[in-house]
Amino acid sequence: MQTAVTSSAPRLAIPSVTTIINLMIGGAIGLAVWEVWARVFTKTVLGYPLEPAGLIDAIANHQFGLMIPYLLREVLHYAVGIIGYPVIYYVISRHVKNWSALLDGIVFFTFSAGVAYYAAKGMATTWHFVFWAIVAAFIASRFVNPNVLLRDTLAWGTFTWLNALGIMAPIGGLSFYLLGEGGELSFMSWAGHVIYGALAAWVFEKREAKTSM
Repeated sequence: MQTAVTSSAPRLAIPSVTTIINLMIGGAIGLAVWEVWARVFTKTVLGYPLEPAGLIDAIANHQFGLMIPYLLREVLHYAVGIIGYPVIYYVISRHVKNWSALLDGIVFFTFSAGVAYYAAKGMATTWHFVFWAIVAAFIASRFVNPNVLLRDTLAWGTFTWLNALGIMAPIGGLSFYLLGEGGELSFMSWAGHVIYGALAAWVFEKREAKTSM
C-alpha cells in the first residue's frame, strides 16, 4: 500500500525513539548511495569528486578565517547526512502545510533567478540553459506524478541541493548554485542530492509506516 506524506499541518509531532532510528537509517542509506555518486561516479564523469566536506571548510575559512581538520569535516558531513537533513525533513513534512509544493517552488524560482542573472550579465552558457530546462522539467513532473510519496520525497531531495549550493555555497564565498563555476559540478550535485534526499525520505517513510502499524 502506498504511503502518502501528508501536506496538512497537524499538531506538534514529537518523534519517538523508533522514529528517530528510522530517520537515521534512511539518512544512512541515502548517504551511502550519495557517496558512490559523489566520489566514484562524479569523479569518473568530471575528473574530480563532489566534496561536501570541502564546502564546510570553505564556509569556515571564508567567514572566520579558520581551517577545519579533514576528519572533523568528514564527521560533520556524515552527521548532517544521517541526522541533520532527516530531522529537518521530519519537522518540515509534519508541520508545514503543502510543504513539497512550497519547496519545489522555492527551488524553481531561486534557480531560475540565478540563471537569469548570469544571462543578464552575458555570462550564461548553453549548458546553463540546458541545466535550467532539466531542473524545471523535473520539478514540473510533480503535476503528473500519481505517486504522492515519490513526488514529495523527490521535492525534498531537490531542496537539499538548494540548501547546499543555493545557501551554503555563497556563504562559503562560492557562486550561487555554483553557476559561476560553469554549472557542471552543480548539475552532478543536483542529481546526487535528489538521489540522497529522495532515498533517505522514502526509506524513512516506508519504515515508519511499518513500525507504526
